[in-house]
Amino acid sequence: MQSFCIRCEDVGLDCNRTNYRISEKRVVYDTILHMLEYHAIKPEEMTTCMKLKILENIRVHHSPLPAGP
Repeated sequence: MQSFCIRCEDVGLDCNRTNYRISEKRVVYDTILHMLEYHAIKPEEMTTCMKLKILENIRVHHSPLPAGP
């Protein structure tokens, strides 16, 4: 199973959170939401550099397939 992930640390924040989502668009949205809720960074305060770091650091994450019954 494939998902996408990004770590706050990769974006330059002192935080050990990793967001995992099934689409790139959703991982970007949830990362921005996390930054707002936990780091008090509002979307309008985000610099172009921060937005680029988010996009550049999205990784594909492969989960192992579930074991049979």
